[in-house]
Amino acid sequence: MKYTADSIIQYAYFFVFVFSFIVLMDVFIRFKSPLRLKIFFLLIVLAITVSSFCSFIMTGPDQYIFLLKICKVVAGTAVVQIFTNLYFIQHKKIANIHFISAYIFYIFLICYVQVVGYDNVFPKYNTKTSFVDQREFTYHLPFILNFFIYFYFIVFNLFTFYYIYNILFKFSYKNIYFKRVKIWTFYFFIFVASQIIFFLFTTIFKLPINSKHLITIIFSIGTLLVVLYRPSFINKNGSKISLGFLFNKNEFSSAIKDTDFNFYFYTSFYYKNKTADIADFANIMGVSKDIMFNYIYFTYSISFEELVNKARVEYFVEIIKTPEFKNYTVEALALEVGFSSRQRFYQPFKKYHGGNPSDLIDIF
Repeated sequence: MKYTADSIIQYAYFFVFVFSFIVLMDVFIRFKSPLRLKIFFLLIVLAITVSSFCSFIMTGPDQYIFLLKICKVVAGTAVVQIFTNLYFIQHKKIANIHFISAYIFYIFLICYVQVVGYDNVFPKYNTKTSFVDQREFTYHLPFILNFFIYFYFIVFNLFTFYYIYNILFKFSYKNIYFKRVKIWTFYFFIFVASQIIFFLFTTIFKLPINSKHLITIIFSIGTLLVVLYRPSFINKNGSKISLGFLFNKNEFSSAIKDTDFNFYFYTSFYYKNKTADIADFANIMGVSKDIMFNYIYFTYSISFEELVNKARVEYFVEIIKTPEFKNYTVEALALEVGFSSRQRFYQPFKKYHGGNPSDLIDIF
């Protein structure tokens, strides 16, 4: 049997598809907790599974191109979310904005393609060219849409290299767990960073099409291997271990005493402050914002804002039992415990207590 460049690439993509499906099942079965982290691992592997299958069955230049581009977005945003949840919980809101806005933009892009017409965005190539040549494509989009595509690509790069720098050069926790996860992280980022560099290189220099796809296949296999050989403890308690700053509890436990925290936060009713802020409270405690964040997350497994709201709700439940506040309205009580308005009180109350505050007042 004679092998050509076309057939080799096809078989290679088929191998990636089969391998990615195996890894997909591995993550689905072995990964237990947390669910959020499991979903993002699944999204990375699923993106590789779909893109490799589309590349394997592609018979024309205008087939599956848009789907392949979306797979890259899915994989990229999932990578950011994984390392945000493992190492940089304090950046979770920013990462979520990036994640949600990217998906909103690509949903809009899908609608745009449907309205304008697929052939006007992705022009057809000569179908008589070879199978490999047909994989090369261009697209025609308005300047503003192209701008957002490159914007999200740049934001992804910023996240990636910021995380690389901090994890590999600033984190220095001396224990066996962190050493293991640091090595795993290094290899993971090697493949992510290599793909970014490869993209920039191919943008500047024209490479043979078959070379591009062979390198893409190698990157895909490498990424799948890194996911497959992830540290086993990530499968069971990724968020509880908090694979970064929380590996070394002594760093903040020596700086913050539980008695001091309880006095300033609870006994002195700091949580009733309507402008309660982690930076301000850290200053009161005489520690950095990062140390305060780590202490609260390790001790309570929630953010400072969530801890404040929870304490306010608990205080509300306590004071409505006393005669002093018997004639207070819900709004007055909400202001008393630290919320800026009644509207801002309802959601935390439902989250940390359940039901309606008015019904609870009626009981007492």
